[in-house]
Amino acid sequence: MDIFQKIFLYLGTAIAACFLLVVFIVLGTAENGQLSVEGLQHLSEPLTSFYDLFKWFVYLWLLSGLVLLARFLKRLFGR
Repeated sequence: MDIFQKIFLYLGTAIAACFLLVVFIVLGTAENGQLSVEGLQHLSEPLTSFYDLFKWFVYLWLLSGLVLLARFLKRLFGR
C-alpha cells in the first residue's frame, strides 16, 4: 500500500466520521423529532467555519483519488 492509497483510505474514513458527527450534532437539535431553520440557526457560524476548514481535506482526498484513478487507467490501457 503506497502513500496515495493510505491517504485515500484513511482520509476518506476520517471524512465519513466527521460527517457522521455533524449529522449527530444537527439531529441533536431537533425539537419533537423535526428539524427547522430556526432550530439550526444557532449552528450556522460553527458549521460555516467547519466547512471552510474541512473543504481542504476533501480537496486533498479528491486529489489522491484522481492520482489513483490515473495510475489505474495508465496500467489498464498501457499494455
